[in-house]
Amino acid sequence: MDIVLLGLSQPRLQHLATALGQALKEFAPSSTLHTPQSHPTWTPPSLSSRILLCASSEDAPIAQAWRAILLGQGLSFQVVHGIGQELLKQCLLALLPPETAKGLAREGLPIRWQGVCETCSDPDCELRLFSGLLQG
Repeated sequence: MDIVLLGLSQPRLQHLATALGQALKEFAPSSTLHTPQSHPTWTPPSLSSRILLCASSEDAPIAQAWRAILLGQGLSFQVVHGIGQELLKQCLLALLPPETAKGLAREGLPIRWQGVCETCSDPDCELRLFSGLLQG
C-alpha cells in the first residue's frame, strides 16, 4: 500500500512517517510511505495511493497549499487532525480496516433503543435515552 503524508513541515512529516512505518509493520508490512515536498505539479506515486492530509494549526498554510493542489488535480484524500501521538492514532484509524483498529479505542456505536416511550416504565431505558441526548 502506498501512503502519502502531506500538510506538515518536512521535519514533522519525517517524524510521523517513521512512527507510522513502525506501527504499520505489524498490520501492513509492505507499506511504502511518501513525504513529498510541496510542488504544484506533484502527482501521487500510484492511482491507488492513500493520501492523508495532516491538519495542524501550526502548519495551516502548508496544509492549505496541499489541499489546493489535491483538489486541483481531482485526487481523493482524507484529512486527519491531531498532535503527536494523537495524529499517529488518527492516521492508523484512517488506514486500517475497522476490525483491525479495534485496539485503538475507536468509539463503538451507541445501542439504539427500539421501544415505545409512552408505554415503557423501565427507568434504565429512560436514563440511557436522555443521557444519550444530553451527550450528543
